[in-house]
Amino acid sequence: MPKQSDNHDVVAIGAGPANLSLAALATPIPEVSLNILESSETLRWHPGLLIGGSVMQTSPLKDLVTPADPTSAYSFLAYLHDKRRLYQAIVRGLTSVSRSEFEDYLRWAAAKLPNIRFGVHVTAVELRGELFNITTSCRNYQTSTIVVGVGRVPSVPEWGRNAPPNEVFHGSALLLQRRELSGKRVVVVGGGQSGAEIFLHLLGGACGPLGTLTWVTCRANIFALEDSPFVNEWFFPQHGDWFFDKSAASRKESLERQILASDGVNGSTLRAIYNALYDREVHKRSYPEHVEIRVATTAEDLLGVSPFRLRLRHQETGACSQLVADIVVLATGYRTEIPSFLKPIAGRLSVLDAPGGSQEIMVDKQFSARFDGPRKCRLYVQNGARFQHGIADTNLSLVPWRASLILNSIIGRVAYDCGPATGALRWDGVDPEASC
Repeated sequence: MPKQSDNHDVVAIGAGPANLSLAALATPIPEVSLNILESSETLRWHPGLLIGGSVMQTSPLKDLVTPADPTSAYSFLAYLHDKRRLYQAIVRGLTSVSRSEFEDYLRWAAAKLPNIRFGVHVTAVELRGELFNITTSCRNYQTSTIVVGVGRVPSVPEWGRNAPPNEVFHGSALLLQRRELSGKRVVVVGGGQSGAEIFLHLLGGACGPLGTLTWVTCRANIFALEDSPFVNEWFFPQHGDWFFDKSAASRKESLERQILASDGVNGSTLRAIYNALYDREVHKRSYPEHVEIRVATTAEDLLGVSPFRLRLRHQETGACSQLVADIVVLATGYRTEIPSFLKPIAGRLSVLDAPGGSQEIMVDKQFSARFDGPRKCRLYVQNGARFQHGIADTNLSLVPWRASLILNSIIGRVAYDCGPATGALRWDGVDPEASC
């Protein structure tokens, strides 16, 4: 049977927080008819890392809508009210919302939105005349406007890419299957929040009593999240505008300086790990026989077959060593890549080769891709421009602001005020009324 064809004003690909925000904020705008296509059968938000006790690093008020429209029916507070938990949440406080609760909020919002089509796998985006043609697993769509929000992919070091997937795997896959690791020699690579949570999870025996547990990070220590009021102004709209206008070299330097604002470890997680290590000294039962944390150490290569020999190099002394491991868990972050379904039009997009193996579609301040196709066709990119728009681009903090900018651009009018917020810091350092 031939595939049917539909016409839609906007087709969004991917049902993560970025496009859920877009859909929720588009609901009251009569000019926008939006459909989201999602390959998964249900909403899944980092399912492999929903470790018990893991908490959000951002305020739940930085949800899908609140910073753009505090009156929206899709807010986190509306979710708590609907679940009859609002009073209890106010008493408990909103500073330690679990990631599992936030995923439940995302599921709740998705269930309220009528325009999400799950189980639809996009295979190709092509140009046909003045429209995009979107080929999927069940039908074709034609539209002049696409919003891509498929997120990033796990970043795996070259030395781990051909290893057996059940023995060397990215941390994002940790909970996707039941893992019995009793007696195993396990190494966790990566010193950010995910690495800390995985280390604590394994240290507590969630996958059985390990033989040994080693945590390796190239950082000089296990550093806490930078979470002061002034640092958090990096996640304000005006900082993103300022960052966009900087040179590529200056952007790279800024992101390197800001790493601990997005990938430091929660203080509560650090305390839990330190307490567990102390308790291990008192009560040896149920803990691994040997536990070690190696800082300023880079994992360089993986030798042999299970058991592996992980080659390490100390960054300060240059000394090399080898660590025997049965299991290696990679908490090595994520990178941006061009989705495979854009291959038919990839030659018409401007692409930025970014550090860490990332490739970003180049976008403007409204997140519209630089694209040499028909003027009528517009392609927007969400959560894929960190090296262009700054540290907040891959964080939840500015999701509603970005969605608002995109919606304003699509409809050609200001539906949402995207102007700068009040702030204590000034980024441009220029006083138009004074000169040196």
